[in-house]
Amino acid sequence: MRISIRLMAVVSAIAMFALVGPLFAQADEGDIEVSEATAQSQFPDGIVFRVTAESEGIIDEARVFIKKADQSGRSSYRTVELEPGEIISGETLLPASGGDYFPPGTKISYYFEVRDKAGGLVRTEETDFVYEDNRFQWLTISDDLITVYYYSEYVEERARIILEAARETMDNMVGVLGITPTDPLRIVTYNNYRHMVGALPFRSQAVSEDLQAQGMAFSDERVLLVHGFDPTVTGTTSHEFTHLLVAEAAGGTSAAIPAWLNEGLAEYGNIDQTDEYDAALRYGIYTRRIRPLWFQQTFSGEPEDIIIAYGQGKSVVHFMVKRWGEDKISELFEAVRRLRDIDGALLEVYGLDQHGIDSAWRVALGLEPLPSPEKLEEQMERSGAESEGSDTATEPASADNEPEASETESEASGDQESGESGEGTAVQPVSTVVPTEEPTTAAAGQESDGSSSPCSAPPGGGASIGLGALALMATPLSLAGIPFLRRLRRTG
Repeated sequence: MRISIRLMAVVSAIAMFALVGPLFAQADEGDIEVSEATAQSQFPDGIVFRVTAESEGIIDEARVFIKKADQSGRSSYRTVELEPGEIISGETLLPASGGDYFPPGTKISYYFEVRDKAGGLVRTEETDFVYEDNRFQWLTISDDLITVYYYSEYVEERARIILEAARETMDNMVGVLGITPTDPLRIVTYNNYRHMVGALPFRSQAVSEDLQAQGMAFSDERVLLVHGFDPTVTGTTSHEFTHLLVAEAAGGTSAAIPAWLNEGLAEYGNIDQTDEYDAALRYGIYTRRIRPLWFQQTFSGEPEDIIIAYGQGKSVVHFMVKRWGEDKISELFEAVRRLRDIDGALLEVYGLDQHGIDSAWRVALGLEPLPSPEKLEEQMERSGAESEGSDTATEPASADNEPEASETESEASGDQESGESGEGTAVQPVSTVVPTEEPTTAAAGQESDGSSSPCSAPPGGGASIGLGALALMATPLSLAGIPFLRRLRRTG
């Protein structure tokens, strides 16, 4: 394993090439000469593309063609604003805010086409460019496909910790997911939350008022943003990096992967464990706030409900691995890519759909199985959306009636044990979100585009979810009194 550190002088040299631009052009017809064809980060607005060209005829059109460099297929173009003439100079902005958001660290490739009225056409060479948060002078540290961007030389050791967490997570999870990554992945790390919040997309106001994002994964761009000095940075990095790997395993069917499975796998891949998700799940069971899995294609509701959902997803994935084995996960993703439907894929691989998996998991915890889908639908409609599926969960079993560990908590817990499932227990929920005590300028906008999947999760979690522990929840208390609500993390 070779790790290389490159100062921003080297990165700047690459950036200077992008700024100077591909002056060599392919002339299809005519005698148009391009003297400037550049891209430049204009954070947080986006990327500015500039072109300068001249011809004996009147140049009246210029376009820049753009695609994300690590992805095939999808591309677009933008028309350059210019005044027609024998010599032209113009620019156009690729926006990176609002509904057009993409994160710092996004790599794109681009080229220009310039035309004149006589039919002349010239095309510049295709060039790669990485969009940067140019408030800072960036340095990088790399290991094979993974590159960590950081600023200030004194934080190099922290960047190395983040790189090692991502590397270990990749080594652990590529076999589980059945993938062989070949395209680069980039991690952009910030020294504090105030710096990072300016790089985040607008989030739901209701959630952002209570949670602060400490890490976000953007699968389309293969980029992770992370708060490098949060105490849970190893877990945050590992959880969010797993999201990038899950998206790769899903291929073009990421939309078919429900949040409970996505987040559960992210915790399964998490190398730095705490038990706070498990505490949230215990609280959710005691307060009857556990929703059916197929109502959790996305996580929504109050912050407490979201944290409980993370605990449920983590527990369900551990249960699936423990009962049916780790090899089934890669089979599941192969089936999802082919069928583009999660219930069909689960039926093919496990013999159970989401309803069946959910019921089996509940029985393993000593809870009552779900009613039939028809009856459950009636119950959900009766109780209303605000009930968050409260009719579907039962009261926790008393200590006297607690099922034996071999059938219940040992099967559904995240405890580390030796056995056939191996690293199926090496999971940690990550706590990287905090109640906002600082102003969050990115919090007041709209929910970001779901194509990239930023995630919101608490700190690591690898504790058992045994029913005996539920007795600890027998006295009324608010989730606000549990530490993980004060330390959460955000995903997608």
